[in-house]
Amino acid sequence: MRRNDVVRRRRARTARTALAGGLIGALALSGCGFANTGDGGGGDDAPKLTTYTSPEQNTGLEELYAAYEEGEGVSIDASFAAVEELNQQLRVQLTSGTAADLIRVSPGYSSPVSAGVLGDADELVDLSDASWASRLDDSSSTLARSGDRTVAFPVGRNAIVMAYNTEVFEELSLEVPTTFSELLAVSQELEDAGKTPIATGLTGGVYLQFYVYALAGTLVYGEQPDLDARMREGSTSFAEEAAWTEVFDKLTQLSAYFTPDALGVPPEQALQSLARGDAGMSLIVSAALPQLADYAPGGADTFDVFAMPANDDPASTLVPTAPDFLAVNAASPRVDEARAFLDFLAEPENVRRYATALNVLPGTGEVADAGDSPLASVLPMIDSGQTAPYANYLWPNGDTQQELLQSGQQLLSGDIDVPTLLDRLDEQYAKGTP
Repeated sequence: MRRNDVVRRRRARTARTALAGGLIGALALSGCGFANTGDGGGGDDAPKLTTYTSPEQNTGLEELYAAYEEGEGVSIDASFAAVEELNQQLRVQLTSGTAADLIRVSPGYSSPVSAGVLGDADELVDLSDASWASRLDDSSSTLARSGDRTVAFPVGRNAIVMAYNTEVFEELSLEVPTTFSELLAVSQELEDAGKTPIATGLTGGVYLQFYVYALAGTLVYGEQPDLDARMREGSTSFAEEAAWTEVFDKLTQLSAYFTPDALGVPPEQALQSLARGDAGMSLIVSAALPQLADYAPGGADTFDVFAMPANDDPASTLVPTAPDFLAVNAASPRVDEARAFLDFLAEPENVRRYATALNVLPGTGEVADAGDSPLASVLPMIDSGQTAPYANYLWPNGDTQQELLQSGQQLLSGDIDVPTLLDRLDEQYAKGTP
């Protein structure tokens, strides 16, 4: 056995999720590999169900597993692994016929074990007739589909939002920007006051992509929700679409207000500067909001959030959201039982329980409880469907995203221009789905 391997656990065990740098991190636990042997916990005569999820999903599902076992008499054998490792092993398990009944799949076409890729290969059960399928918001529905079939259930969602230090804004009498022009103006006022306008740590390049997705949500997918379908058909491309040029032009405009030498600054350091009041704003994945609050003496009350505008029409601004999916293995001998468990998870109270456990958005579009949510300011937009998918989930392979991370850094360092970056993205996109 080795650390960071898949963890097989019974109902008596518990786990907690580590949050780091705005991305949900993997739990470092020892394990011995997953295989769907058909054996679950509980008595020999109890119905059994196996699951294979990520660490954060497992944390959110812990109480729900127990409630389902108690209420339905079903024995759940739950295993989990860090996403990168899970993705590698799941492909092998599906090929060998040892995959779990319920499995974590990536959104859209973002990996070889994504909803779109596995759905197109008929390795996932069609869930289109489930009662919850009609309640998915547009961005989740897009990423849960294979063709016209819904093949994945979103247990929760994350969002990309701009967090701001309310004390700094009050001190400088700044209004929350609702247009891109206002965002640039507020950034200039912050700079004139000696503050870093947008705290940004881009070491490793991971955070850079979130600016692209936030801009593209409004500029690209708000105007052309079918763009990626046309790109996959070959009728257009990154380089040919003016909206993609606008995305990266505006990224370079914003970068003038980033933390100095942001490409060498760790994300945690940038968030700490926002928490201290040395900076005014920071683009953040909602899963990292608790971490940001921990950095501030005043905790969560120090911050509020807004949807980052990308143009000068406030009504057109969309919030990028990313669902976290479970799907039913089409080769499972327990398809009906697996579908019944998803129906249980989709009950409004259970949707809320999962969202509360992980501090994420509800997965199936139920109105979120704004009472203690750090996302309260943007919940009306999310609840009304003003959302867009993360752009990379619609791309046919992970190489396109990796090119974005690498070439995006070169763009911000001045080593390449926007047309070069777009040509490189097209080259990777043209490889299609592995």
